[in-house]
Amino acid sequence: MKRLVVVCLQLWRAAGYNFPYESLQLTDAHVGNFPAVAFGDKTKAEAAHNGPACKAYPGTSQWPADEEWLQLNKTLDGALLKPSPPASACYDGPSYNAKQCSFLMTGARESRFYINDPLTVLTQWPQGDTCILSAKPTGNCTQGGFPVYVVNATTVRQIQAAVNFARNKNVRLVIK
Repeated sequence: MKRLVVVCLQLWRAAGYNFPYESLQLTDAHVGNFPAVAFGDKTKAEAAHNGPACKAYPGTSQWPADEEWLQLNKTLDGALLKPSPPASACYDGPSYNAKQCSFLMTGARESRFYINDPLTVLTQWPQGDTCILSAKPTGNCTQGGFPVYVVNATTVRQIQAAVNFARNKNVRLVIK
């Protein structure tokens, strides 16, 4: 049965029918003077395996410059987010939000909050204990294991640009 579905889907796509979001794809015109989102070169694929063993992370010299993140955001039509951990709403500081903190404390687990939130993966715990949800938090709330940047992709082009950027800039890619 699954094979029949796959075959039918392939025939449907072969006829040229796409969902509207599939028609927005990354082209050389989008890449322009921003090679960080260019497609990989198959002839150089072997050399890529000889690259750095570790991914770039904030604070290292390999981490993309702010200007590159801004350019990526332009390429993504504004879909690049730099969110704070959800529990930061409970900590004193620029992200403090009493209403959001109250919701996180009382209703987030019974809602789709962690599923819909582009930063988290089902719950706050996989990211470590760097920004603990608490009505009276102590200590600091830091980014910890949460991604610094998130692409809220809604088109094929945005997915292609994000994956290409992560590959070309040696940045860890987490897909949710």
